[in-house]
Amino acid sequence: MIKKCSIIVTLLVIFLSGYLYAEFWADFESGLNFSGHNNVRVPGNLNPPAIFSLQKDIGSKASPFFRARFSYTFSKRHTISILLAPFTKTYKGDLKQNILFNGKNFSATYETEARYRFNSWRLSYRWDFVNSKKITIGIGLTAKIRDAEIYIKGKDASGGLPADEVESSKKNVGFVPLINFLLAWKFTQCMDLRIEGDALAAPQGRVEDIFAGWTGFITDKLKIKLGYRLLEGGADNDEVYNFALFHYIVLGLMFQI
Repeated sequence: MIKKCSIIVTLLVIFLSGYLYAEFWADFESGLNFSGHNNVRVPGNLNPPAIFSLQKDIGSKASPFFRARFSYTFSKRHTISILLAPFTKTYKGDLKQNILFNGKNFSATYETEARYRFNSWRLSYRWDFVNSKKITIGIGLTAKIRDAEIYIKGKDASGGLPADEVESSKKNVGFVPLINFLLAWKFTQCMDLRIEGDALAAPQGRVEDIFAGWTGFITDKLKIKLGYRLLEGGADNDEVYNFALFHYIVLGLMFQI
C-alpha cells in the first residue's frame, strides 16, 4: 500500500512540476509576400514536357499574408503547437507564351489569371535538448495537412478567332511529415535571434518553411518579432510537377496566454 502511494505521489509531483513550468503562447504573423519562381507542369508526365512559370509568364505583385501558431510548452523543454497558415497567391497579366495546363490551351497576348493556393495546417512537437540561459536548440516532428490548388483562367485561340474563354484547375490534399527545429541565441535577457521552421526532402519532393529573425519582449507577456521567412518546395510525380519559392517580410506579435 505504501509503495502504491509513493508511486502515485511521484507521478503527481512530475505532473505538477510540468504544469508549474507550463506556458501558453499565441503567435500571429503578418507582412508582405513576394513570389520567386513558381514552375508548373500538369500533368507531371506530360510528353513532350511543357514547363511554364506562373511568375515569369504571367506575373504577380507583393501581397499581404497572415498565419497563426498556438503553442503549449511544459517542463521547460517540450512544446506542442498548432499552426494555421492559409496562403493564396494571385498572378495576373498577359501571357508571354502559349501554355498547356491540365489539358487546356492558354494563348499568349491575352490576359490570364492564375490562383495558387497552398494552405497548410500543422501539428508539431519539439524537444529542446539544449535550453541554457544563452542557447536553445530543439528538434521535433510535424504532421502537416496540405490543401493545394493551381487554377488558371484565360483564353484559347487555337480554334481561331474570337478566342474562347477557358479555365482549368488542379487540386491536391495530402499529408506530409516534416522535421521541426529551433535554434535561438538569447543575446540579452529579453531578446533573441532565432532560426526555426519545418523542412524535409524526399525523392517525391521537398518543403522548407524557415523563419530567421529577432524577437524581443515588450512586456512580461508580449513579444514582437521581425524577420524573413522562406517557403520553398514542390513535387515531381505523374500527376503534377510544381516547384515554387516565396519570400516573406515578417512582422509578428507573440502573446503569453
